[in-house]
Amino acid sequence: MCGITGFFSYQNICKTKEYYKAHKKIAHRGPNDEGFICKNSNNVLEFLSGDDTIAELKKYPHITSKDSSSLLLGHRRLSIIDLTSLGHQPFVFNDLYLVYNGEIFNYIELRNELIGLGYSFETKSDTEVFLKAYHCWGVECFNKFNGMWAAAIYDKNADNIVLTRDRFGIKPLYYSIINNNLIFGSEIKFISSFFDKLESNQQMVYEYLRFNHIDHTNQTLFKDIYQLEPSTFMIYSAENIKVEHYFEIIDVNTSKDIIEKYLKESIKLRMRSDVEVGSLLSGGIDSSAILGIINKEKYINKFQTFSAVFYEEQFSEKKYIDEFNAENLKLKKHFIYPDITKFNSTIERLIYIQEEPFRSLAVFSQYEIYKYIKKNTNVVVLLNGQGADEIFAGYTNFYYVYFLELLKTCNFKLFLDEFFYFKKNRSLSFINILMHLIKTFISIFTPRKDKYKIFNGNFIPTKPFNKFRDLLKNNLYQNLTFSALREYLKYEDKNSMRFSLESRLPFLDYRLVLSVYSLSNQDKIRNGVSKFILREILKNKIPQETLDRKDKMGFVSPQEIWQKTILKSNLDLAFEDIKRDGLFSFINTEQLIARYNAYQDNRDQDWAFVWRVYCLYKWKKVWSIV
Repeated sequence: MCGITGFFSYQNICKTKEYYKAHKKIAHRGPNDEGFICKNSNNVLEFLSGDDTIAELKKYPHITSKDSSSLLLGHRRLSIIDLTSLGHQPFVFNDLYLVYNGEIFNYIELRNELIGLGYSFETKSDTEVFLKAYHCWGVECFNKFNGMWAAAIYDKNADNIVLTRDRFGIKPLYYSIINNNLIFGSEIKFISSFFDKLESNQQMVYEYLRFNHIDHTNQTLFKDIYQLEPSTFMIYSAENIKVEHYFEIIDVNTSKDIIEKYLKESIKLRMRSDVEVGSLLSGGIDSSAILGIINKEKYINKFQTFSAVFYEEQFSEKKYIDEFNAENLKLKKHFIYPDITKFNSTIERLIYIQEEPFRSLAVFSQYEIYKYIKKNTNVVVLLNGQGADEIFAGYTNFYYVYFLELLKTCNFKLFLDEFFYFKKNRSLSFINILMHLIKTFISIFTPRKDKYKIFNGNFIPTKPFNKFRDLLKNNLYQNLTFSALREYLKYEDKNSMRFSLESRLPFLDYRLVLSVYSLSNQDKIRNGVSKFILREILKNKIPQETLDRKDKMGFVSPQEIWQKTILKSNLDLAFEDIKRDGLFSFINTEQLIARYNAYQDNRDQDWAFVWRVYCLYKWKKVWSIV
């Protein structure tokens, strides 16, 4: 787990001192080592060191001792597997040079396969496996990897660079092409250093404010800064720039037993580490599933968990966390109470860390957890239940999509059965469910309009791809590939890596994802309860009270209350500035202030929109956006 940076051009050169200054902005991603290569004036590739390069490799010239280069690859290392100097990057094999961020969890199995094909290995690292797999199979190796990654491979013979990113976008990879120069890195702050000024991407600002969409395309909120999309690779050569997908969601043979097998294997693979592993524990089914399987399968005999809880009991899941007793684990639970009084001293730092605005203060709670872990424990790797809701249909909205699918296919008996189970389980009125059903129908089948009336000009929203005819299956697919999982993964990466921690997501093992997606709808939602198959698998593995939960809290915070109380003065000051100076020229200030006044007068309950405006205002200030 690390951070990567790079500059490559067929026409121009980059000053190494400027490059290194930008590179140091991602030092938090890898505190254990750093390394570089550059191409000298004779087209010879040289290894270079930096201020934080490990002692054994200080023999390499310092990067600033070179004046400039047309090729620079940089790496910051967070040592997880093979803690020796042999895991140093950039890594080279047969004129292939690799900088890589992430983990290939099945590296042992792939190494054995490559040994059978005649390859030998000098390290115990997954980095060596990554590069030799690429040497053996080319871009086809990406479909063999079970893990998370963002990587750049320079091929000296072909004189091109391949950028690649994992299937679901767990690890970020940003790039920009400036004056025919390819600049890329794990974080935007590296790339932004090469811009004279930073401008907003008006389309993405619109989609963030209007739809709460972010990270759903290859664009960012920064004009001319892009992200390589999940499941793709880019080949940057002198002839052209080619971007291709290497992975798609398809139907596979599946069953409860297959899914249970893959879930156990996924967790076991993600326990591979030469440093201490812990887990986040929310009290919900997903994080409890990870801990329950670790406990039952006896993968380890000592374990630490970390939970964000709140004094406001309606938002806290502490009672469910307290229920968890692990007979095979010396379990130590940590409870973190996010302190909103720290908001003023944290918000601008958090926006700099996240690099773009975010949808809610759940990001703040998550930040507080990782800060606590770094300060108080030796845990470096964290397991997390992210992704389970998107594949097992965990969110409440999925019920309504499922109801529509049953109506569309004229399955009226099952519709009525599920409708009344859901009504009973959630203690909802008939009218309440009907209104939500109508809203869901409108959101799926009618064009989305600008209900806010705050935008000057005509913007057309980006539409998700409709891959499946089945409404529920298609909606699950869009949650995985369009919004909002990609966004949540970004929050996870930026917060954890700020504190040099690695977050691993067992539910996003690609074999598990494909198997769960291939289930019938009835195996996902049955008797008015979501995650039916997962609940079956977890019987006798997690507390019954947790298993029987029918509510869905997600990673919440009492933000709606905070915005009306302790955060009100912050919001008022921000909107006073917006009223005076405006936000952006394409946003109608008068309408924006009218909406805020309606919110404060309790005539409008859309607290989330108010937050997005506030966060966008802060983002503009922190990043000096013009």
